[in-house]
Amino acid sequence: MARRAAARFDEIIHAPHRLRICALLAPVESMEFGTVRDDLGVADSVLSKQFKVLTDAGYATTSKAAAPTGRARTWLALTRSGRKAFAGHLQALRELAAAAEGEPLARSASVAGAGVESPDRDRGDEHGQADDPQQ
Repeated sequence: MARRAAARFDEIIHAPHRLRICALLAPVESMEFGTVRDDLGVADSVLSKQFKVLTDAGYATTSKAAAPTGRARTWLALTRSGRKAFAGHLQALRELAAAAEGEPLARSASVAGAGVESPDRDRGDEHGQADDPQQ
């Protein structure tokens, strides 16, 4: 039986372009820069900037390889820690979605740390006051 990744909401991965980059790269060993750019429908500069954030976090890496035309091509890939972080982020999103649909929220420190509260918890108003004046 495959082990499910531990849920961990990841702010680095959660940004829309970076989430989509990870989703494209997770099922493959690597993908050519131009293919990722075209699939995302973004400019080279946007992909470069977003991929640099993943690289700086240790989640992704690049490599260069010569194409048959002699021109160097850039290949993008997730690192082992990037794949693990993406899997954990997906699990955290699954748990959040389940809670939104009325299923019990798995209590993990990582999801709780993302600012998610249990649906049965009395949250009170914006000033921290409970709705019931008797409290």
